[in-house]
Amino acid sequence: MIDEKIKEFEQAIINLNLEKAPELVKELLALKVPSSKIFESISNAMDAVGQKYEAGEYFLSELIMAGEVVKEVLRIIQHSYKKSERKFIGKVVLATVKGDLHDIGKNIVSMLLQSAGFEVYDLGVDVPAEKIIDAVKKSNAQIVGLSALLTTTLPEIKNVIEELKKAGLREKVKVIVGGAALNKKIAERYGADSYAKTAVEGLKICKEWILN
Repeated sequence: MIDEKIKEFEQAIINLNLEKAPELVKELLALKVPSSKIFESISNAMDAVGQKYEAGEYFLSELIMAGEVVKEVLRIIQHSYKKSERKFIGKVVLATVKGDLHDIGKNIVSMLLQSAGFEVYDLGVDVPAEKIIDAVKKSNAQIVGLSALLTTTLPEIKNVIEELKKAGLREKVKVIVGGAALNKKIAERYGADSYAKTAVEGLKICKEWILN
């Protein structure tokens, strides 16, 4: 039953159904489906949307609509987390770097980290390095997560890491990066501690850093 419901949920996102997808995620949450499964399902659905776009079946308007559907789903998931009191296992500052306005992937990472017990300081999109540095100082976060979808914004990843060094914070935090424009080699070249291809992989890395 749960597997069928998850497939139905994925299809609702792929079909850009702004009414059905939120209803189905509420049902999945009520059924106590693990958040990792829900986020994996969202990721699968967005991959399918991307494939439709590449095949010419979907256009920019459909991509934007898919983003709106996922944002509403994530809002519902976040609201469900806020209802419960919990102790935090670590602190993470998240941001989509300056010049980049994409946030679906970052939002999924944020929700997944919160579900695992992290206190997340999500700074949003198009975030300048100085704002990230300020957030790290104020929060005493152990991890900084940076997202970049556009290749033109990749230098900003390096800039943030350099600014962390200048502020004397680089040795105090781990830096994880992700996004379509990145890969492991680029992450290493820019001085990041790790690269995550998926949100679930990113969560695993962050948990290992904190728990070890």
